[in-house]
Amino acid sequence: MGILDRLFGGRFTLPPPEETNLSASAIMKELRPERSDPTEKKALEAFAQALVALIPEKEGGRLVRRVMRRYAMGDDAPGALSEGFLNDPKGQKLEHLVLLSVEWKGYDVFEYQAPYLVSASGVKEPYVYARQEASSMPEVLQHFDQWLARFDKRYLHLDCTGDNYEGVIVDTQKLGEVIELAQRAGIKASLESF
Repeated sequence: MGILDRLFGGRFTLPPPEETNLSASAIMKELRPERSDPTEKKALEAFAQALVALIPEKEGGRLVRRVMRRYAMGDDAPGALSEGFLNDPKGQKLEHLVLLSVEWKGYDVFEYQAPYLVSASGVKEPYVYARQEASSMPEVLQHFDQWLARFDKRYLHLDCTGDNYEGVIVDTQKLGEVIELAQRAGIKASLESF
């Protein structure tokens, strides 16, 4: 400002900015919204850990940390779960697929990713998708759930984002527990599509 001040005859004089004694972490705490319910955070972490229970521990821990980081940055629980798992460059790896996300006409994505999801859930029999022209995506997912029921598994729909059909494969015995964890974390979960 000194050059401009001299150049224009003193019209650009400003008081010096106020200095702060706050640390960078204190400033970030002020900028981030404070979570009012610590039980939601614990429930989200428990839910994410339940979803990654069957994949290798190192990969599962990485995904849970990503979800919790997104949550700490201000995302709501469904958004943190979706962004933590589905972010392309750093999200879940195809061979350890946990959360499936398909668009309403994402038949090709479903055909490609469903076998990886089945394999990562511990089912040994490969899943082969045969598209029927009249089937909508909810019907495709319902047939997928029926196929999984033969192996004592279920396809659990999650309401994470408004546009996509998202879900996970869960053991039938743990279905009630996982749905309860999802609800405590603020995520809608159901065997029916949203």
